[in-house]
Amino acid sequence: MKISLEKKIILGFFINLLVVFAIAGIFILRIDKNRDQSLDTTMNWIEISLIILSIILLTVVYFIIRPQLRAKNISQGLLLENKQLLQSIIDNTSSPMFIKKINGEYLLVNKEFELLFKISNQEIIGKTDHDFLPSTTADAYRNSDFEVVKALKELKTEETILQADGMHTYIAVKFPIYDAAKRIYAIGGIFTDISERKKLEESSKAADKLFMVSVDMMIISSMERFIKVNPAVSRILGYSEEELLGKNFLEFTHPDDLEITKKEVVKLQTGASSIKFENRYICKDGSIKWLSWSVSPDVKNGLLYAVASDITDKKEIENALNVANTFFYMSFDMFVVIEDDNFIKVNPAFTRILGYNQQEIINKPFLSFIHPEDAEVFMDGVKKLKISDSVVTHRVRERLKNGSYKWFDWTSTIDIKTGIIYAVARDVSELVTNEESLKISNMFFNMAFDILTVAKNDYFIKINPAFTKTLGYNQGDLIQMKFIDLIHPDDKKAANKVLQRHLKGESIINFRTRFLCKDSSYKWIDWNSTIDVQNGVFYSVGRNVTELVELEDKQQDAIDDLYENEEKLRLIVENISEGIIVANADKKIIMANNMANEIFGIADDDKISTNLSNHFELYYPDEKTIFPSQNLPMERALSGEVTTDVEIILWNPVAQEKKRVLISGRPLVDQNNNVAAAVVTIKDISKYKQMEQELKESESKYRQLIGFRKGGSDPVI
Repeated sequence: MKISLEKKIILGFFINLLVVFAIAGIFILRIDKNRDQSLDTTMNWIEISLIILSIILLTVVYFIIRPQLRAKNISQGLLLENKQLLQSIIDNTSSPMFIKKINGEYLLVNKEFELLFKISNQEIIGKTDHDFLPSTTADAYRNSDFEVVKALKELKTEETILQADGMHTYIAVKFPIYDAAKRIYAIGGIFTDISERKKLEESSKAADKLFMVSVDMMIISSMERFIKVNPAVSRILGYSEEELLGKNFLEFTHPDDLEITKKEVVKLQTGASSIKFENRYICKDGSIKWLSWSVSPDVKNGLLYAVASDITDKKEIENALNVANTFFYMSFDMFVVIEDDNFIKVNPAFTRILGYNQQEIINKPFLSFIHPEDAEVFMDGVKKLKISDSVVTHRVRERLKNGSYKWFDWTSTIDIKTGIIYAVARDVSELVTNEESLKISNMFFNMAFDILTVAKNDYFIKINPAFTKTLGYNQGDLIQMKFIDLIHPDDKKAANKVLQRHLKGESIINFRTRFLCKDSSYKWIDWNSTIDVQNGVFYSVGRNVTELVELEDKQQDAIDDLYENEEKLRLIVENISEGIIVANADKKIIMANNMANEIFGIADDDKISTNLSNHFELYYPDEKTIFPSQNLPMERALSGEVTTDVEIILWNPVAQEKKRVLISGRPLVDQNNNVAAAVVTIKDISKYKQMEQELKESESKYRQLIGFRKGGSDPVI
């Protein structure tokens, strides 16, 4: 059995103690005078043996203890060396470190700790946190120390410390230190500065938030497939995130744009950025969206970072403008643009009708082409435009290149902000001539009495002189003749239908027939008729419209032209991005374009009310104060007042939808300057307001997110 060094020393101590007691006993026995003297010799030998044994034991203990002392000195030297090595290591560690007793007194700190808390090692040893830190901070540190003592394991806490360049965030790792008896006697700690990491985390969170809330499409993809998309992609294209991720983006590209898209991808693969590249995508519902891309490639990782904006509305506006320009140049009517009293743009119809070329008209005063007697009329119209910002019409004579004049009907409007006048004119020279003829004819016609007849049982029972004068018969001739015999054979069927309609209960019916004159000719008569069914009496009022019919035939061509141009104007109005509604003086909607129907959510124009409060809850832009319906632009326009860009919040309680709109109203006045109708324009600015606010809030983070470098960055394709 192996005996430890400690037990050997104790055993030697007891043996040596027994030897000393034995020697002491022998000494006591010798003091006794009555002892047996014969034993002295034996006791001497025993005493000598015990002394020798004691010397041997002491020698053995000495040789046992001496190596231990030497080992102790060596270990103390090594301990000091290790302590210096430990101090050197922790002093050269970039993280602040400390060791403190469980009572809070510091045993050791490194240089980083000294720099962090502005205190030296000599000053802090033996002190606690309360000696150099604010009490609240010291209490917090002390509480975390207690947690380590209680848990008897390593604990991590996040702590903030104010430094010269601001607050820093540290991860503090505290751990127990045990002695040889496995008892905790100290607490160690290491501080790791994670301020930059925290900033990166916050920046990453902000970038992710911007990515998620952006109204533009944000996409990360490989050179072929979607890897990550933000909610705006699903909102704009209609596909779910699962339907997009992992798919080749060329699957969603319009077939006509595949080739240009592939070429753009090849350019991106070289490391060149793509700026404002436009192509079309097919939405889930089959519709087509125009997208403007800005894409920044990461060739090393094979990634594309892209932002795309929906420019479909912009494209539609461009197309509408192209259509408008097409009509401008194709129209048979004269279109002109006037600025500072000079023509700045005219369409080919203007030069063709007047006989001038473009150089002879552009930048020339419009008054130089107007008949001197009509200049005042035209200028009065311009003054009305500048005052009321409405639409005015006037008829003036324009000078042709050959020196002659033609009559034109002008319709003009003005852009108040720029002062630019837009006008449309139509050649009405023939119409004016016909109107003069018609005035003369009407003058004589109005001097005559209308035809009045009473008939029963197919015969006239009473007629007025105007009838006989018109047809050339006398009273006796007409009373003896059946009235059906006087009607043109081609009109008898229509006349019989009128009679049948009367017999079925219709009261007043208007119709036109040709009547046989005494000279065998026929005249056109416009009739208003009614019947007394009970008595079988037929009452009619007629007017000779033979000349009017002939005139209508001549005017039909002019009317057809007018209708065609009205349809063109309507087409232009329907393609305008603003909602337009027109109401008459009786507050009845007589026209609403497609955009207005979309804003109201009503396809039938007749169901739209002039009072917006019948469709929406109205608020001022603060979205709290109720907007009074009597102040609406339509009401004010019907009262003759002009309003421009009145901002109103429209809340649809049924659809739970809010729109922010700009509403303008303009009265339309007749020749007597009475309000005959009102035009109201409604511009939906909800998206622009939302986009403006979100762009302001996220501009800097947006740039960081999409990796803007010099030259900018651009969308995925």
